[in-house]
Amino acid sequence: MEKENQISIQEEKHKKNKKLPKEVSQAILKKIVYNILKAIGIIIYFAILNLAYIRMNQERLIGDIQIFSGTFLVLGIVFLESAYKKESGEKAITAIEFIVLSLHSLSIMHVISMYEYDFRYYLLTSSYIFAIYYVLKAIIIYTKERRAYLKSLSDISEIVKKDEPIKKEAKKRKKQQEEDESKREEKSEVKVENKKEDKTKQKPKSKTKRVVKKTENKEKVEETENAKKSSKNKKAKPVKKVKDEKSKTKKKTKKEVSKDD
Repeated sequence: MEKENQISIQEEKHKKNKKLPKEVSQAILKKIVYNILKAIGIIIYFAILNLAYIRMNQERLIGDIQIFSGTFLVLGIVFLESAYKKESGEKAITAIEFIVLSLHSLSIMHVISMYEYDFRYYLLTSSYIFAIYYVLKAIIIYTKERRAYLKSLSDISEIVKKDEPIKKEAKKRKKQQEEDESKREEKSEVKVENKKEDKTKQKPKSKTKRVVKKTENKEKVEETENAKKSSKNKKAKPVKKVKDEKSKTKKKTKKEVSKDD
């Protein structure tokens, strides 16, 4: 039962894909209608020439055919220029169609006189040929546009299928990166906590060290001060000795002077 349901679902999807959306179908219909209108216009043109052949002189009819062929030729050249500027294939095809119609209209009288065809039957056969051409052209346009649309859908599905494993791999990579980042954060938090504990343990030792350093510095300062004082005292003693010797010499000289007297 499950397999049958899956098969039915797939068939419905294929049918939906085969159906063209409104926008695409309207664009295709516009092109088909445009070509059908061209075919109708050409048929009307040949019908007018048949009526003119019945009611007009041959010389006047030849002049009118030349005027129509000239107008078709000018239109073909204009469409060719616009197709070259805009680089559109559709306009180039319409330009070629107008040029072919102008050449056909110019060759009508020559072909009739050369092969001795009836004017009416010749124009009827030429109108049928142009109508068949435009009908085939409309069918080709429809099939071509339909295939292009279905091909675009298949290309989109293939692109989606190709992108799915890439997306999965990207998601896996993102998950792995997030897990690695979370692990790194946990490790960094553990390291920070361990450092804090070490600092708390080492704080009293640092205080004792500071106290010891302060006492040592004080002792050093005291020693330096004592050394300075002792050096000053040593320097002061010889000065006293010199003074005593001077006083002694003075006393001796006085005594000698008194003896002499």
